[in-house]
Amino acid sequence: PEPNDARYLPELQKLLVALHRAQHGSMLTLFTNRREMESCFEEVQPELKQDDLRLVCQKWGVSVKGLRDDFLADEHLSLFALKSFWEGFDAPGATLKGVVIPKLPFAKPTDPLSCERSARDDQAWRRYVLPAAVLEVKQAAGRLIRKADDEGVLVLADKRLVTKGYGKSFLKSLPSRNIKICSMDEIVEDISARCNR
Repeated sequence: PEPNDARYLPELQKLLVALHRAQHGSMLTLFTNRREMESCFEEVQPELKQDDLRLVCQKWGVSVKGLRDDFLADEHLSLFALKSFWEGFDAPGATLKGVVIPKLPFAKPTDPLSCERSARDDQAWRRYVLPAAVLEVKQAAGRLIRKADDEGVLVLADKRLVTKGYGKSFLKSLPSRNIKICSMDEIVEDISARCNR
């Protein structure tokens, strides 16, 4: 479902459990909202623990440097993180096999800069907010591919990519042309097949 649908969070949690199980860990999930991240962590972490998959979360008071170091040291660790991991985080090789972006990273409409731009320009969203979100998704995808021989899966779990006209801007910006639009079951099956090769 789209992010404003009441079914969104429960369905996202199911997707995250299935993706982590299929990939056997080594995933970075980049959230735009702390409350959603913590809610997903509370539901997903116990499920993954049953399969001996380790998941950590960027909670208040937890050292970002410590999370980075732990993630780089443990090839099977998965991490739920916020803004500080969207760019400048380098995890080459097998440490990171998948990046999940649950929701497109649009600036909040209540952000002072967005409000001022909207007051001055009726095309402000298309001129500023959309290009900034597209750039953030590209940077997040860059966490996955750091060297020429790196490979992995980028899952954009926001249905607006296919239901809204602006979705094409995100898809066209990605470095890979091997893009599939598919259901939750299809992506989980595809990841399982890749991991069992």
